[in-house]
Amino acid sequence: MPLHNLLKDIRRLEAELGRFEIKFGVKSHDFHAAMLRGDLAEFDALDEYRMEFIEWLALYKTWLSLDEKYRQFLPPPQRSLAGQHRPAPQTRTA
Repeated sequence: MPLHNLLKDIRRLEAELGRFEIKFGVKSHDFHAAMLRGDLAEFDALDEYRMEFIEWLALYKTWLSLDEKYRQFLPPPQRSLAGQHRPAPQTRTA
């Protein structure tokens, strides 16, 4: 998948995730963590929440997958420079 298309898909998913985040007042990352811990089990009996939570979870998992693909486009971190202090560039004054 070309990077341009990947970024468009990521942005589209983020808009959908944002809809859920605003509605329920929690970031998708925190929602996902709560689902994995089983913290939202009391909502399983409520059909209106269950269906929305399933959709939200699926969207977030798709976002995670696309984010991982995006990260593959990035250059590897330069470990040789990690922890080294580099002086600020010199500027010339008139």
